[in-house]
Amino acid sequence: MTTMMDEVIQQPAALDGLRKYYASPGAIRSKSLRALTSHWPPTVVFTGMGSSLFAAYPAQAFLNSLGIRALVWEAAELLHHHLKALKRDTLLVAVSQSGETAEILGLLEALPKRFGLVAVVNVEGSTLTQRAGVMLPMMAGAQASVSTRTYTCSVAALMYLAHAIAGKPSRPLTSALRRIVAAQERILERRAVTCPSTLEFFGAPPYVALMARGADLASAYQGAQMFKEVARLAAEPISAAQFRHGPIEILNPAHRYVLFARRGKTGAFVLKLARDIQSHGGRVLLLTDLAFPNLPGARVIPVESVALGLGTLLDVLHIQLLVHGIALRARPEPGELWIADRVTREE
Repeated sequence: MTTMMDEVIQQPAALDGLRKYYASPGAIRSKSLRALTSHWPPTVVFTGMGSSLFAAYPAQAFLNSLGIRALVWEAAELLHHHLKALKRDTLLVAVSQSGETAEILGLLEALPKRFGLVAVVNVEGSTLTQRAGVMLPMMAGAQASVSTRTYTCSVAALMYLAHAIAGKPSRPLTSALRRIVAAQERILERRAVTCPSTLEFFGAPPYVALMARGADLASAYQGAQMFKEVARLAAEPISAAQFRHGPIEILNPAHRYVLFARRGKTGAFVLKLARDIQSHGGRVLLLTDLAFPNLPGARVIPVESVALGLGTLLDVLHIQLLVHGIALRARPEPGELWIADRVTREE
């Protein structure tokens, strides 16, 4: 078994451990959070790089649905171009597996010493941890391959934080995570049956586009990163709405189009796009909890419905298994980085 697959399989246990920790009273102290800013509820800015950034989309969508302003901002752009947007009423949530990411360290240097900062980290003795007013552990364990456990644990930890910011009880979230853990285990148990046909359908295309809307954009962005990191395929994440505004002209049967369509305000729009891509000869891999006809050029992966916009915790697992299978055809150790370092220490 490869190192990456070993870590993929460990995700349900890691997520369940995180669930138990954050379900405990006092795991996130509301009083400590409120002391970090001059106004409550604050304007919440989630920042990070790569997987750490993408993990924040479900929490952002949850807060905005409640009328609490929340933004997801790449740390490098925030540092060099938008730093003055951060005010005293801002709660900055910095996400970094290592706590030593170059752009995060640059932000720490640029911020006033007393600034409302929450750290979501996997290495508790890191520089980011020492600077933050509140620290939330990812509890993902040491990550030797590409981001798998650290991504899913970040998504869940950030959602617990979002509930604390909103003053909402975390019991529904804890219940949803319990069901998600069980669903992850079922996906992994059936992987030997389901993965070969998906691999056969997908092949090795020259270009992959991943599309979603709302909280599911997390899956599109994280999925595209995994196609690049693990399968070494050219992959582009894009809003399913934005794809119609010009990019749809790239449709080609040699390409693959991965769409995430879940129940909610815009799931039906994503399904309509899947049909339109298929009708113009595009080959679609569709992950959905909605009904979709069995059409030529389309493969549907049925996924379980998930509350609170947390579908990425299941959908990305399917992508991990797919990219691992693609990579395994070409190299013995999928998930091994050739050029980038596991901790990016220069900008």
